Amino acid sequence: HSAYDSFELLTNSPSKIESIESYASKILLGCSDGSLLVYAPASERSATAPEEMRNETYTLERNLKGFARRPVVSMQVVESRELLLSLSESIAFHKLSTFETIAVITKAKGANAFCWDEQRGFLCFARQKRVCIFRHD
Repeated sequence: HSAYDSFELLTNSPSKIESIESYASKILLGCSDGSLLVYAPASERSATAPEEMRNETYTLERNLKGFARRPVVSMQVVESRELLLSLSESIAFHKLSTFETIAVITKAKGANAFCWDEQRGFLCFARQKRVCIFRHD
């Protein structure tokens, strides 16, 4: 008996994958070369049912080279604010629709972990031996 179904959605990625996040039916891959790869289901049928994963082909929809200068080590989608948060050299906010950088938290340079509190709009991150909290308005 197997409690989970497993299957490979992608093989032979062009870059080493450092982080992964999903949004609707899309899969966002943060790579070691600082690029962001966006994969989507090949068929239109899957785009209408994002809550269900099917064993089907995913194709590269966008390849954003230069998304970050360093490896993208962590990402988080904030759907209610249409944002993508990424951790690379520092923490950056991107528009979810275009992946355009909106803001960069320069005080988070050298951060190694972060989390987002949706209810209060808090961004918490760890840097060296410190924990910092920012509030997003």
